[in-house]
Amino acid sequence: MFRQLWHAVRPAVLWRYRRGSWQYDIIVAIILAFIFLTPSSLFNDQPRLPSVRQLGTMTDDQGTKVFVIEPFELDGASDADQASRLQELLRRRTGEDLQVIEARPTTDESGDVTAYLVYARP
Repeated sequence: MFRQLWHAVRPAVLWRYRRGSWQYDIIVAIILAFIFLTPSSLFNDQPRLPSVRQLGTMTDDQGTKVFVIEPFELDGASDADQASRLQELLRRRTGEDLQVIEARPTTDESGDVTAYLVYARP
């Protein structure tokens, strides 16, 4: 019985049907139905935010810009390397050479760093 089932399913699995045959058309219709009718929640797919986001520009005379940076961007960087790493991240994000004024870690209730609030100016 298993052998008969395999002989019936094998051409579909190995894609043995000729183009334009009704079997080929059915397989293509099944694939298209899967692509367009499967809800995205099934895959738990979420858009990913950029790891460096600009919140805005302060209204001070120097034009200080405020950024949020994800903590994984600074993983493994020592305190001395953090400033240069932050400047490099901001340069890649904005295309400007910004001077980091302050970088404040924000933490959750357990004390884990959730993001860095970075102030920089040109």
